[in-house]
Amino acid sequence: MIRYLWLMLALASTVSGQVVVSKPFQKRLVAVSGFAGNPALGEVVKNDVRLSGYLGLASTTPGEFALDGNVAGGTVVCTVTQLATKKVFLSKAFQVGSDVRRTGHVICDEVVQAITGQRGIAQTRVAFVLKRGRASELAVMDYDGFNVRQLTSDGKISAHPRWSPDGTRLLYTSYLSGFPDVVELNLGSGQRRRVANFPGLNTGAEYSPDGTRIALTLSKDGNPELYTMDVAGVSAQRLTRSKGTESSPSWSADGRQIAYVSDDQGSPQVYVISADGGEPTRLTKSPSYNTEPVWSRPPAGADVVATLAVTSRVGGNFQVGLCDGAGGVKAVVADGADNWEPSWAPNGRLLIFTKTQNWRSRLYLVDVITGEQLALPAVNGDATEPAWGP
Repeated sequence: MIRYLWLMLALASTVSGQVVVSKPFQKRLVAVSGFAGNPALGEVVKNDVRLSGYLGLASTTPGEFALDGNVAGGTVVCTVTQLATKKVFLSKAFQVGSDVRRTGHVICDEVVQAITGQRGIAQTRVAFVLKRGRASELAVMDYDGFNVRQLTSDGKISAHPRWSPDGTRLLYTSYLSGFPDVVELNLGSGQRRRVANFPGLNTGAEYSPDGTRIALTLSKDGNPELYTMDVAGVSAQRLTRSKGTESSPSWSADGRQIAYVSDDQGSPQVYVISADGGEPTRLTKSPSYNTEPVWSRPPAGADVVATLAVTSRVGGNFQVGLCDGAGGVKAVVADGADNWEPSWAPNGRLLIFTKTQNWRSRLYLVDVITGEQLALPAVNGDATEPAWGP
């Protein structure tokens, strides 16, 4: 599928040159011990620390912090102590239910918050497309690649999942009818409803930050153009008018602007337009092929700023990079494989993306500050089009 009409993701009102950390960054090393009464829980906590972005596992050195888990019955008391000062940063009891992984995620997020003051990501989820044969189904998993759950079994193409701001619903493009329609899936009830099924192309939909509107690509008037409509699927407003193909719009964090890809001037490049319409502004110029912009949305008090990631084609391969604010892109993941379809973690410093090599596709995480890549567990089939949830 034509890179899903270049599979646009998110954008916002300003374009940053790179992820900017408000102070020099160094991972805080944590030595994890204890959990003898529930070693599986201890392994989950260790893996979450490793994937957190802010913390690292101490191995050959004692580290800066010690995290001890004292398991007794259905409770684990976690204590985090700074070794040099003996200051206790966290001392809290957690109930260990039947979902051990969930408990470990809760613990790690509390540890990240206690040590760094930043939001943890261990309780977040990722939606993605699971490809087996000719069918592409929606699936969801924990952020670390475990607890994969298939959401659709249509035997058709499902693509471009996007989360509602409250994490209860997904918008996606479905070919169940034989034509591309935008469908909303309620994750709690499993109910689905068609949001847009105009004649022609209906695709690339994304909720506005407040959840009241969606932006999408429609070809109901001839050329694939950008539109907005309310979340019920009515009151369509056309935003663009060009001879090229506009695709996969995405909202800025404040809901005032929408980014998209257009080939109106030749090869696909990233543009931005007011959510109320008007003249677009071209954001990327080099390399000559830039698609799939996604804008990070760090929470209030985060130590990173909002940043635009894109996919560029360079030398025959796709690579993930960050817009430099001057029309260029700084590579973050460029290793000879096809690295594409980036999506930001809610903390604004990790990306999940698709890596395709040897005709297989898997999901990876990358810390855009350190450049560290981590492969998520492989699934039975190809995993593509990840969307990191709230």
